[in-house]
Amino acid sequence: MTAVLAVTLGATALTVPANAAPTDRSSVSAAAGATATTDAVISIPRTTRIVSAGPSGFLAEQWTDAGGYVYRWTSTVDGTTTVLPEQGSYHGGFSDSVVTREPARGLYRVYDMSSPGGTYQSVSPSSDLSLRAVVGTTLVMSRWNTTDRTGELRLVTRGVDAQSDRPVTGLKPNPRIVRAEPASVSTANVFYTAVDADDTLREYLAVVDTVTASVVEQREVGSVAHFADLASSGSRLAWVEAPTTSTARLMYAERGGEVSAPAVEAVPLGNRIRTHLGVLGDWITYANPGANTSAWPDQLHALTALNPTNGAKVKLLDHAMSSVPAPDGTLLVRGGTVAGGEGVYRIAVGENNAITATLVASTGESTALKLLEAKTPTVLDLDQNGGKATLEWTLSRSSASGTVTLRHVRTGRTAASHTFDYSGNGISTTGVVTVNWSGLIEGEHAPNGDYTWEFNAAPTNGIGPAMKATGAFTVVRKANPHDFNDNGSTDLLARDASGVLWRDDLVRSDTSAGIYAYQRVKVGTGWQIYDQIEAAGNLAGAPAGDVVARDTSGVLWSYLGKGDGTFAPRTKIGTGWQVYNKIAAGSDLTGDGRPDLVATDTTGALWLYKGTGVWDAPYSARTKIGSGWGVYNQITAVGDIAGGPAGDLVARDKDGVLWSYLGKGDGTFAARTKIGEGWNAYTQLVGAGDVDRDGRADLIAYGPGGTHLYRGTGDWSVPFAPKWYTSLYAGEGTKFNPVS
Repeated sequence: MTAVLAVTLGATALTVPANAAPTDRSSVSAAAGATATTDAVISIPRTTRIVSAGPSGFLAEQWTDAGGYVYRWTSTVDGTTTVLPEQGSYHGGFSDSVVTREPARGLYRVYDMSSPGGTYQSVSPSSDLSLRAVVGTTLVMSRWNTTDRTGELRLVTRGVDAQSDRPVTGLKPNPRIVRAEPASVSTANVFYTAVDADDTLREYLAVVDTVTASVVEQREVGSVAHFADLASSGSRLAWVEAPTTSTARLMYAERGGEVSAPAVEAVPLGNRIRTHLGVLGDWITYANPGANTSAWPDQLHALTALNPTNGAKVKLLDHAMSSVPAPDGTLLVRGGTVAGGEGVYRIAVGENNAITATLVASTGESTALKLLEAKTPTVLDLDQNGGKATLEWTLSRSSASGTVTLRHVRTGRTAASHTFDYSGNGISTTGVVTVNWSGLIEGEHAPNGDYTWEFNAAPTNGIGPAMKATGAFTVVRKANPHDFNDNGSTDLLARDASGVLWRDDLVRSDTSAGIYAYQRVKVGTGWQIYDQIEAAGNLAGAPAGDVVARDTSGVLWSYLGKGDGTFAPRTKIGTGWQVYNKIAAGSDLTGDGRPDLVATDTTGALWLYKGTGVWDAPYSARTKIGSGWGVYNQITAVGDIAGGPAGDLVARDKDGVLWSYLGKGDGTFAARTKIGEGWNAYTQLVGAGDVDRDGRADLIAYGPGGTHLYRGTGDWSVPFAPKWYTSLYAGEGTKFNPVS
């Protein structure tokens, strides 16, 4: 052996947070007869498993989301937690020493955690030895040669004399070590296999004295998996046998050499080969780890204490992930209860042989399923992100099943229903439930207004109750003058030959279909009395768009939208309107935020009716703003198509040429600009607002050859992109007059 000088630990090698023990005290409810106790509780970071315990603290590991383990030593004296340097895995047993291997050098570091800021010692064993366990500062190591099938168990400590590397005597010849665990301050439990003289492979459980490097007791046992657990006290052995993958069983025997009492099956374990054991006086504790990720309830998840002498059973914890014996004769268990939460519990035997569970160190996590965070907005602007939204809820673990429901308060309609379950459907491995809401309800754009969310989840492992949480948010969008049911999307009004007025709510599709009508709704009958029907925008300050209609006697009427797709009874707002042959409404031409109306008379004069914002007198007296407009057979208010100070107009002449008139913001227009030819293919042009939800005004063209969408570009000289084919009014290109 080569002696290696002690190395002073660098200032950054160990991090010691000042985690003072909290002043409050936590009580742990132990079911089925276990006594609940209280004690000062240390606050510790999240841990996955407890590794070892010493007189002044314990070693624990945490599996991180990034992969790999973080090891920490927590002092039970002052409540501080020390982060250990990143090496390999750490080991320990019945002392404040912890051991880790330096992968690059093949050396083992031994840290004395009773002085975390001190030095470490190095041990340099033979390179063909593998570490199996640590008892105090003794490394329990083994070698196995697969070629000649020879093996041995050795005890290694720091030094160069003969006592620093000793073979263990008393094992069967050429043992192959399967597992070793520290059992006391001077013993280790060892599972191993050996081939007898008849070439039969046999399995043994041995207790090794680390002071004398000899076996003090061993017995042949049944089939044991390499990860099956074992434990012992001064009077009893316990282990897990697994003759098959589905017939594991907890076995125990009284100690006393190879001729001791026979092995007894204490508990059938089914296929729970990984059940973890502890022995404490007359009691044997057992629990199958994995409750935090389990997809179903399992009574073996609970840490249970069995007294084989009288058959008593006590449930100590709702679940346990690992346990280790401590030098004071107790067990330290990483587990949790619904009442006490997650942490490290001390299991001890007290008066009258009563077994108790005390919370020693808390991670602050709940054992019961909890909602940790809800990332839901107070106000959800569906003009953003393409009208979609992502909402998230984070549970304390992923082993849960449940539902999330979004509802529109006014209508009671379900906006989204999301189901998740333990198999990973709809929930991440970190417990995050994500709802990617399309912004639709049953295929149409969701209305603005108040919404509620309801989150329901139940633990799949059966530990703790189901939980429920609720919240609220408000959906908002910019006002759309062509929106009659307050959902932000364009609605088209179309009258058929019988005088029935219909409303089609348009939806922007994520597929190549582009734009489609969600559902046709009947607005009312008797609309044949009107020869002009125009979507007028918001005339009176309410959220929804309104309509104006002129009857054949020249009376102009307004229909104020209620915001649910219907309209209030009509209001007479003027007479003498028979002098106009074209009317265009719904665009703010003066820059005051109110929709205006323009009309042309038979002389070709263009008249402006400025909006007032008064519901029963929505327009002021007319002002003449142009002449020569008789050359056009259709005028359409299209809103702001070029980023100017106010709304614009488009006009089509008798040759089918479409022209744009850009508003100056004072009710007048710049000189016309030619947009294109061939527009006489359409019977109606509708300034439909922002149909495709890109922030620019669009134009819908209806005619015998189909209904097309011309998307706004924002470029005054080329205001519309090439036509976009839609399924609107498919096969109905001559059915309606007008469309607005």
